[in-house]
Amino acid sequence: MGVAKTIDSHIRPHGHWQGASVGTLVTVWLCHILQEHDHRLVSVREWVQERAQTFASLLETPLRDTDCTDDRLANVLSMLGSSEIQAKLDKDLVGSWIQTYHLPTERVRLDSTSVTVYHDTSDPKSLLKRGHSKDHRPDLLQFKAMLASLDPLGMPVCAQMVPGNQADDGLYVPAYEAAVAVLGCRDLLFVGDSKMAALGTRAHLADKQSAYLCSYRAPHLQSEQLHAWIEEAVSDPEQCRTIESLDMATGELVPLADIYCFVREQSYFFEASKRDYDWKERVLLVRSRALQASQRQRLENNLERLAQTLERLNEPPSRGRKRYTAEADLALVVTQKIAQADLSDLVECSFSEQVLPDGSRRFLVDRLWVNLAAWRARVARLGWLVYLSNTTQEQYTEAQLVEHYRHQPIQEAGFARLKTRNLHIRPVYLRDEQRLSGLLWLLCLALRVLTLVEYRVRTALSAQEEVLVGLNPGSPRQATSRPTTERLIEAFDNITLTCLASGEVSFCHVGSLSALQKQILGLLRLPPDLYERLGSEAANCPFHLRE
Repeated sequence: MGVAKTIDSHIRPHGHWQGASVGTLVTVWLCHILQEHDHRLVSVREWVQERAQTFASLLETPLRDTDCTDDRLANVLSMLGSSEIQAKLDKDLVGSWIQTYHLPTERVRLDSTSVTVYHDTSDPKSLLKRGHSKDHRPDLLQFKAMLASLDPLGMPVCAQMVPGNQADDGLYVPAYEAAVAVLGCRDLLFVGDSKMAALGTRAHLADKQSAYLCSYRAPHLQSEQLHAWIEEAVSDPEQCRTIESLDMATGELVPLADIYCFVREQSYFFEASKRDYDWKERVLLVRSRALQASQRQRLENNLERLAQTLERLNEPPSRGRKRYTAEADLALVVTQKIAQADLSDLVECSFSEQVLPDGSRRFLVDRLWVNLAAWRARVARLGWLVYLSNTTQEQYTEAQLVEHYRHQPIQEAGFARLKTRNLHIRPVYLRDEQRLSGLLWLLCLALRVLTLVEYRVRTALSAQEEVLVGLNPGSPRQATSRPTTERLIEAFDNITLTCLASGEVSFCHVGSLSALQKQILGLLRLPPDLYERLGSEAANCPFHLRE
């Protein structure tokens, strides 16, 4: 991937720097992060020492005992933390990978996440602030990471560290410009969530001749407009198109969503340049069948719970149980229960009077029924989503736009890897914010490795119409055509390098690879003797009996 060479071409350490280069240390550190799922600086030195012979053979020179100390790695993070250095590295690395591996670059997805820290700071200029926490820890300081990723790979193009209290709306334009600088092209489709739908953001992308696709949630003052759009779509079903998907199990076409589309004029005034900009925008109203079904099920569950609640009002009076002697009091309580269940105008009920054995009277809920016409009207208005795009029908059809937006879980999986699942950026042990920025860039580099390996293997499996069998230890016969990089790395855990030495004579041996391991190397277009080379010669360095 050229990581070490590219880093060394841009980062010039102090003239007194000795030992392994910055690029070499980053490569070794990446191996530790991907293998151990641990980014702590203090754990790298011992881990490398235990594999001295392996790294000496790979690097063709022994590492010094002090090359991977935590102090030296902290200095590496300080060098990587420069925003100018990161921009240069991103441009060279990503540009090289796109050409080498023929990566798709038609679409870029923009999104952000928050990363909490457990220490406090008194610096008013610090990026660590309290804000809306996506980690559900508003009591802790945090910073935000804004990522631009190739879609649908999920490979980060660039990552920016921004203040933790900054609103997401203002992060999309800088991330867009950074992605354009890395890719060297603006004629792309940029995909984002509802926070990217700010009018200024859409105007900026359209003005720069870029395409955008984002979901839309109407502000409070425009909610009536959104309801009017939905009413227009429901009242004109002939103009709706149905998206269908092939069920591979049954071979049947299953409807996924209904789409109602129209074009509207948009205008925006740029304060900086004192000019107006007008463009046309497509509004896609999409009724997801799955979302509609889930929301309908929620209504049915509310109806069932409401019936049980009203039934309890009819239980015999006792201590702590109120007796409704006036119909108006009972009607008021029932109305409140119906409103709490979000079933107003959908259900109706009647009341009856009961004479108790002591001669007193009380009112009961006699019947509860559903207004079918109102129920069908409510169900027809469930499951609607709104998307905005300045693309034309010739560029992307409505079905293609909906399909592209549905790749959002890939981006969320990248955030999961970055924060908890694999790379574990939390907890953060660093306090220097430039080093924090360097750590974020380093972990995003590791995320690039994970996504790129997955893309290479899955593309090769699809082209060769093959599957991998044996990646899941819990199910050795399970076959998959979409393996994860984590599983691929685990498949090589059982390889052992054995070294013996007697005087000036030394001998190293690597066990033979399994059929699965050889298949993975072939899919990645790596030489089949890649591991055997480690045992061909013994480097002149101390080594353990077994690595």
